[in-house]
Amino acid sequence: MSKETSKNSTLEQISQRRSKTLSTIVCEAIEEMIISGELEAGDRINESALAGKLGVSRGPIREACRSLEQAGLLVSATNHGMYVREMTLDEARDLYEVRGALAGLTGRLIVERASDGTLKKLQELVEKMDVAANDSDLSRYYSLNLEFHDLLVEASKNPALEQSYRWIVNQLHLFRRRGLVQKGNLLVSNKEHRAITDALLSRDADAADSAMRQHVAGGWVRMSAPS
Repeated sequence: MSKETSKNSTLEQISQRRSKTLSTIVCEAIEEMIISGELEAGDRINESALAGKLGVSRGPIREACRSLEQAGLLVSATNHGMYVREMTLDEARDLYEVRGALAGLTGRLIVERASDGTLKKLQELVEKMDVAANDSDLSRYYSLNLEFHDLLVEASKNPALEQSYRWIVNQLHLFRRRGLVQKGNLLVSNKEHRAITDALLSRDADAADSAMRQHVAGGWVRMSAPS
């Protein structure tokens, strides 16, 4: 191989790595728009608008959209581009059933593995969610709720469980807010969070398993109830 050919090959590899990194950044940005509700179920992905908003070309947008389609967040329509996925109640129920089983296991692992400091952080998040719930501040509550559940799964110290959890929850972001919007649901949801932290602080594996499963079951009831 000549020096010139080798140089071109190296530059191409660097370019590919940069493109991949940019695509990953764009993918995370679009995912955050879906989580925050800026992009809602059924919304069409406008590549040109997103490229302008994120300051990139349309190439990384397309790559990111393909990744998000594989993750179950977007769907493609022939000759019409990409849309934020609209999930049916049956599809959501299936995910909630699996999430409930994972939640029970998560509770047991946290009891065994989490530090006292981590449990204290969970308790502090519950206190902050109480304030948001009493103020009917949905955006603040939702953000804290995500932080609380992220910390729960991290505290299990099981990467395989965390990967499965995130795959499920990323899809449920498509309409999880729906179950919190109805009057009083923020307070009910956080009462369940408190039951979880109480069980964890007591290092009671059975109670933690039960509280985690009940919270997921309660979330399904809130989410599937008529608006």
